Amino acid sequence: MTDTKLCILTGAAGEVGRATARRFAENGWSMILCDRTTDIAGLAKDLANEFGRTCLGVQMDIANDQEVDRVAATARETGIPLRFLGLVAAINHPALTIENMDMALWDRVQNINLRANVKFISASVPLLRKGGNASIVNVGSYWGREGHAFFSPYCASKAALISLTQSVAAELAPDIRVNCVAPGNINTSMHFNALTVEAEKRGISADEMRKIEWAKIPMGRPAETAEIASAIHFLSTDDASYFIGATLDVNGGCRFT
Repeated sequence: MTDTKLCILTGAAGEVGRATARRFAENGWSMILCDRTTDIAGLAKDLANEFGRTCLGVQMDIANDQEVDRVAATARETGIPLRFLGLVAAINHPALTIENMDMALWDRVQNINLRANVKFISASVPLLRKGGNASIVNVGSYWGREGHAFFSPYCASKAALISLTQSVAAELAPDIRVNCVAPGNINTSMHFNALTVEAEKRGISADEMRKIEWAKIPMGRPAETAEIASAIHFLSTDDASYFIGATLDVNGGCRFT
């Protein structure tokens, strides 16, 4: 089986990242999967064996410029045309007030959620141009559409990512399409852990907290990871050939205040 198209995915060992990697593998993509955990090597090996495609796992710190350059070099060395860059990796943080802002935390959130994407795009553009019919997807957030109290580092990073998408899309079109996916709540351990913490603060049960939070979603539930992966994959296909600088809100119908 010939490898004809390569993608790079960051945050590939996370719950959304794993679902995205599987979706791309199912659709014939060869992959370079990046994550900070050692689990990434095993995930890549399993997908390579299951789908018979080149699949490399790279343990890395995405905030390290030299390691990003190493991933780009690895993509070049495969000899497979790079046609997609999926920037899934991100971190959140505990609630904190602006008057007690930990600037080291602020810098870490911006470095991982925003700066690392800038570096990955910069390092990958020459390969994407050469690969042809290429695209980039940033994974933003519903919370990049509006600010939320006590989460200014995260919200600011995701709002900036949406703006970055628009700027880079205008710069790289029509050679490379750049778009963004902005999920709402997702059925992941992170979401349920956050609900549990909030429930404890309010002195209510976790079930009560879920009902309160999910009542805000017209669909009445969080997204499945596969639904986010589908949106990311869609933007890599010819069906999305006229999407430039768009942000797809995959949030179950939530509207912004």
